[in-house]
Amino acid sequence: MKFLFMKIILFTSTSICFFSNPMSMGFFLLIYSFLISFFISKIMLTSWFCYITMLMMIGGILIIFMYISSISSNESFKFNNNMNLLFMIFMFMIVEEFMLEFQVSDFICLHKDVESFNFFSVVKLYNSNCMFLTVFLIIYLIFSMIVVSNIVKHFKGPLRSLNYE
Repeated sequence: MKFLFMKIILFTSTSICFFSNPMSMGFFLLIYSFLISFFISKIMLTSWFCYITMLMMIGGILIIFMYISSISSNESFKFNNNMNLLFMIFMFMIVEEFMLEFQVSDFICLHKDVESFNFFSVVKLYNSNCMFLTVFLIIYLIFSMIVVSNIVKHFKGPLRSLNYE
C-alpha cells in the first residue's frame, strides 16, 4: 500500500512539470500536499500530525497562489496530449497495484499502544531542539503573508496585464 502512495506522489510531482498555467500548477500542488499528509498519517498512525502538516502546507500554497495569480495574466487553460497519455499510464499502474497487492489484512486495524505513540510523537515535535524550527516556520509564514498582501494592490488587478496586439 505504501508503494501505491509513493507511485501517486511521484506522478503528481512529475505532472507539475507539464503545466504552464499557474492555476493548474497550484491545483496539482494542492493534491500533492493532500497526498503527503495522508501518507504521513498512514506512517505515524495518528491523524493530528497530518492535520497540522496539511494546514501548514495549505497556508504556504495560498501565499504562493496569491502571489502567482497577481503577477500572471489571464491565460486560457489547455490540456496537453502528453498529459493525457501520462494520466492513462498512471491509472493503469494504480489498477495493477490494487490487483497485485489487494489483501484483506491491510484493512484490519491492528490495535497497538496508540496512546504512548501519540505522546512520544508530541514530545519529538515540540522538544527544545525542534521548537526553534517550529517558531521560525510560523514567523516566516506570517511574514510572507504580510509582505505578499502589501505587494498586491487589491483595486488594480494583476501586476502584469495581458497586451492584445
